[in-house]
Amino acid sequence: MLYRFIGTYTHGRTSITLSGVTFEGREPSECDCPRIANHQEFEAVEPVAEKATDAPAKPRRGRPRKAI
Repeated sequence: MLYRFIGTYTHGRTSITLSGVTFEGREPSECDCPRIANHQEFEAVEPVAEKATDAPAKPRRGRPRKAI
């Protein structure tokens, strides 16, 4: 799971090492430690999925417009 160091209660620190994982800046890092899941200084981050650029456009829903 990806976690990001928030640094709310550490007086402006931007990096920290916890359970052998180094969190640099506000970038997310991979960690499997259960302590971090409930820690107030860390937040879970969803991995960003790449957009499919070759995907066809979805057809419009509903009734088609009247031809004039």
